[in-house]
Amino acid sequence: MGIAVAPLCATTDPRAIMLRFNDIAGLNFGTEDFSQLLYALVRMHKPECVVELGTGLGVSALWMALAAKENGVGHVWTVDDFGLFDDRSKVVARVLHGLSEAGIATFEKATAETFYTTLSDVLGLSSYVTFVKARIELTQARHFDQYSFAGTPIDVLFSDFRHGGAEILALLGHFLPRMAPASSIFIHSASTAWTSYLLLEQLVSQLNSGRIPQALQEFCSTDLASVLKNRRIVLVHLTERKDRSQNSAAWLKIEPIDVFPYPRSQMRR
Repeated sequence: MGIAVAPLCATTDPRAIMLRFNDIAGLNFGTEDFSQLLYALVRMHKPECVVELGTGLGVSALWMALAAKENGVGHVWTVDDFGLFDDRSKVVARVLHGLSEAGIATFEKATAETFYTTLSDVLGLSSYVTFVKARIELTQARHFDQYSFAGTPIDVLFSDFRHGGAEILALLGHFLPRMAPASSIFIHSASTAWTSYLLLEQLVSQLNSGRIPQALQEFCSTDLASVLKNRRIVLVHLTERKDRSQNSAAWLKIEPIDVFPYPRSQMRR
């Protein structure tokens, strides 16, 4: 397999390359704008551990990795079974053509691994992002114990995987014990799926009042009452005025109960 990287990539600001890549690939999963919000959030909060479930074409992961590089701290782990390159080959072919036309990278043959690796190299992000090939099994107890980020408090979790009610409960059951004291969970498309929206509204209200729904606790091997003690969750529905199904994200902002905002920063008198 041969890969030719256009010379302009060596001198162009990586943000300009990412914006072009965003135009080429971002629309396919409805993250062309949201991925830039994630970039801004990572720049602002300087998280050390970022986890993404559902890599897609790598747009969001690379935006967050670029922010980590600019911060000089942090790493992104993005998990996917890489099935996209077989299941949606026409979409991939259009993206590869667009990358070549834009002078970013030309692939003679592209697998998911070579695609992600090449773009990471072009942007100088190889040290800031890890693409993990794995099938995500939310119904499997302690499934995420096998991943390289296991044992590290997660500062930002972006789930672009599934967003049904049962999947949200399973996701939170797996990850609430893994989140840092001040952290964020984003669930793509959940806020504009009616049942998911209602579930999150009810669930966050119960958690903030110290009540742990049994349906959530069943997905978790850790006592969630202890995990969430002295913490609160702020639920924000981020919606887009766009006529498409992928037009929102639910933001669960987790923070200690305190008189100061989090992440902690300099306060004025």
